[in-house]
Amino acid sequence: MKKLLLLLILSSLPLHAAVIGSWGHDEASGNLIDSTGNHPEGTPTGSPTYGQPGVPNGTYGSISVSGAAGTSIEYGPSSADEFFNVGTDNNNPVMNLDPTGAFTVMGWINPFAPTATSTYRIISTGSAAGADRGWGFGLRLNGLDGTGSSLRFTTYGIADNDSDPFSINFNQWIHMAATYNNGAINYFLNGMALGGSDTSLFGNESVNGRLVIGGRFGGNDVDQANGLLDGIRVYDELFSATQIQEAAVLSVPEPSTFILGAVGAFCFLLWKRRLPAL
Repeated sequence: MKKLLLLLILSSLPLHAAVIGSWGHDEASGNLIDSTGNHPEGTPTGSPTYGQPGVPNGTYGSISVSGAAGTSIEYGPSSADEFFNVGTDNNNPVMNLDPTGAFTVMGWINPFAPTATSTYRIISTGSAAGADRGWGFGLRLNGLDGTGSSLRFTTYGIADNDSDPFSINFNQWIHMAATYNNGAINYFLNGMALGGSDTSLFGNESVNGRLVIGGRFGGNDVDQANGLLDGIRVYDELFSATQIQEAAVLSVPEPSTFILGAVGAFCFLLWKRRLPAL
């Protein structure tokens, strides 16, 4: 019976087998957990602030969030090293993506105002040395007032690749995503495509590289996040804008929705078993 209930719960969840890393930021303290189980627990550097308000219900461009649940974690300010190191080596799925393959990276950020030109990295591989290669994704802030901002996908030691510029309001949630396909990079803000497509192959990380959430391993202040982060995910497939919108909503779900669906399916199955055969 327990196995049947577990099967029904799993069957009630949307099927997204391509997700290889998912950090929901719902922890109340301690280590950051990848809900897929593919990565070691992320150990905190500094003192991130847990239990902050998560993404609320609302409309964000082409993304409509309802029934949101969970919390976020506060990082920064950028002058303080506050991030999570995931594992003690480079042996994990996100750090072993094929540079000639395809993947999608995304996350929610509520950025705080910077004190200097910065890139708020939500996720990063590699190290402080560009020669160690790897890649990182973040919100690039070129102006202290939020004007001239961009989404930045860096292929370390090779190029900083930016979307077309846009203006951002601080202390408000946005969803940011990038797709990578054999070096071709495209950007999405709140589920909508941004201009500024780039082509830049990243190099495989050396043994010195590490996976970091909220910063860059060994990086300086301009690579540290400053604000709230939520629902960071990596998929090993190339997503469309529609898929990004759906995944953005799934990253901040209401757990009771899944449980109710599972219970409903379970009750229906029991009811059906009681019916006489036709």
